[in-house]
Amino acid sequence: MTQSIVKFLEFKGKSLLFLSKDGIYWIALKPICEALTINYQQQHKNVLADPILGPASCNHTIQIPNDQARNMTCLPEYLIYGYMFSIRSESPELLEYKKECYKILFDYFHGIITSRQNLIKEKVMLQKERVLLETDLRNDTRFVKLEELKAGEARIGKNLKRLDDEAITQQLSLFGE
Repeated sequence: MTQSIVKFLEFKGKSLLFLSKDGIYWIALKPICEALTINYQQQHKNVLADPILGPASCNHTIQIPNDQARNMTCLPEYLIYGYMFSIRSESPELLEYKKECYKILFDYFHGIITSRQNLIKEKVMLQKERVLLETDLRNDTRFVKLEELKAGEARIGKNLKRLDDEAITQQLSLFGE
């Protein structure tokens, strides 16, 4: 079991700590509540009562900045951001965090939508250009010959596959299968 304790990040001058244990990052709830100026005891109760967060929460010994080890309730990192976004409080720090979350979510999903729209536009433009080029090339005898050669290759490939399938069936019938 590998375990290391690392400073996670700072928020409003408060250190948020996490514990890396067996490849999972466990984030302590109390430093988060302190940084957001929200009631830790209430948040602890809320987490334990939550059907997703409660079972995922775990107590770990975490080294705090003044070299003391403390037993702290933690959540795995993959849940911590959603948990923080679900907190109900008028704390200015929390409201600031939530505004930033809304912006990050917008930027992420808007980027996906915008990227998809841009790719679709690019695809349409390329298809139009290809169709125009194919139309022009159909008047060139070399292009017609190229298309005939491709069709011939495809026909021969189908015939070879059919012959292979027949040969396999014959071989299997020799052995009574």
